[in-house]
Amino acid sequence: MKVAGRKKIILVEGDDTLVSFGGGIILDEFIHRLGLPDLIDRMVKVKERERGYRESEAILSLAASMITGGECLDDLFVLREEEGFGAIWSHGKIPHPTTMGDFLRRFNLGHIRQLESVITQSFRKVYRASGHMDVITLDIDSTLDEVHGSKKEGARMAYTGIRALNPLMGFIRENGDWLHSRLRSGNVYTSDGAESFIRECYHKVKDLADTVNVSMDSGFYDKEIVAECERLSIGFTITADQTAPVMRKVHSLEENAWVKIDDHVWVTEMTYQPVKWPHAYRFLVRREELPEKQQLSLLDLVNYRYHVIVTNRTEEAPYLVPFHLQRATMENFIRETKYGLSLDTFPCREFHANGAYLTIGMIAYNLVNWIKRLAFPGIHKKKLFKAVRYRFFNVAARVVRHSRYMILKFARGIHRFADIGFTYERIWNLQFG
Repeated sequence: MKVAGRKKIILVEGDDTLVSFGGGIILDEFIHRLGLPDLIDRMVKVKERERGYRESEAILSLAASMITGGECLDDLFVLREEEGFGAIWSHGKIPHPTTMGDFLRRFNLGHIRQLESVITQSFRKVYRASGHMDVITLDIDSTLDEVHGSKKEGARMAYTGIRALNPLMGFIRENGDWLHSRLRSGNVYTSDGAESFIRECYHKVKDLADTVNVSMDSGFYDKEIVAECERLSIGFTITADQTAPVMRKVHSLEENAWVKIDDHVWVTEMTYQPVKWPHAYRFLVRREELPEKQQLSLLDLVNYRYHVIVTNRTEEAPYLVPFHLQRATMENFIRETKYGLSLDTFPCREFHANGAYLTIGMIAYNLVNWIKRLAFPGIHKKKLFKAVRYRFFNVAARVVRHSRYMILKFARGIHRFADIGFTYERIWNLQFG
């Protein structure tokens, strides 16, 4: 049935060199200014032969695919087959998905460590350019990534009843940078390996700020973790388990010990020594009065919701308790890795191959985060990944080649062109040293 007045559109292939990801020139230039290809090729030695793709070509191609919207290795075809992207991408050819899979499967734990060192060195370059920080707060947590099928190495039944992998992740609260990650089997406890993970995080940032603190939830409430923080002189706030002895101590506090900080919210502090811990620690307590419809009885004890925190920090409770609860932003950081970069799925059967994939995802995440912070117009610095992709990277353009230079032509009149041009100029003038 024909619709009156509607003209059929004819689809044809043309000879013009077009690029769907015209804003990718921003990413390409930032990678060049950061010196990332040379850093990767100098520090990461995965290949056994000289021929074939360099390490930097494969790693940066996969990062570019993630940033522009790729959700699996097969999505490399999109960048690989687009002549226009090849014209603006100066960091080598895009590998075939099968080749990329083979590359990832060559990784062992040592190679992943090499790639982590690249990220650490890149951090140092970026932080030298953006300025020394007074305080860095490490937000550390784990997340479950569901796995379908039983043949993926490390996929185990998690406490939630799903088969999963269980990455441990560390972010910098002040700016959202993804500092560290460690892929783990799905059946490990939240805090498994946390002491060494905290130690590695600390050594990555100890020279970037005057003070390093860490914030963790109750999954990390453990005397060995506390001892490691003390050994490193890290200020810590950790959500404590509300055990019966802890809550007896809380309920024994006099009413005048509580300080009101908001409507229906009070805080206090106490000294308490958990069982088998070496000595007493400072505990902070938040008490929130439940709405009347949630109150269970006339007894005061059941009409409040409590949050208990153990800490070695010295700031006043009315400041420190809300500060600790800001770690909820950690959930937003993790959500960005999953829904912004599709890092909730892993492409390979081999465990270390997926560990490499996760670490390359860290590179992709931080590249976008650094570009936002150092080069975006102010109103766009807080944009989420999907918005960044839509407004900056995935903007079509025509490639016009001349003998001495190349022109990238965007559609006339779009507001995004001004933002892309502003960002490109900012990146062009960056000096990382």
